[in-house]
Amino acid sequence: AAMSLGDDALVCNFSRCRARLSGFAWVTACSHVFCDQHGSGEFSRTPALCPACRSALAGKLDIVRTQLCPSEEYKAMVLAGLKPELVLDIAARALAFWTYQVA
Repeated sequence: AAMSLGDDALVCNFSRCRARLSGFAWVTACSHVFCDQHGSGEFSRTPALCPACRSALAGKLDIVRTQLCPSEEYKAMVLAGLKPELVLDIAARALAFWTYQVA
């Protein structure tokens, strides 16, 4: 199946929520994503555990709150100065995450 960029929306992986995500979302190193409300509540606890798979999220970048529709200014600068191979590696990881989520 071809990957759709417009039809599919990410949904909160919190089992009792499943809301379509917009604005901000929380992304985990274990490839789960949560709405701002559930992410803020779940990840304020220490140690943080993924509500979807119970993985420990202890690393500094194991949980990231991200803006789903970043500004043009952000998009223009976030990868500026990085080698093309690194930009492609980051893009490949992002596409793998998206594919996992919408499968």
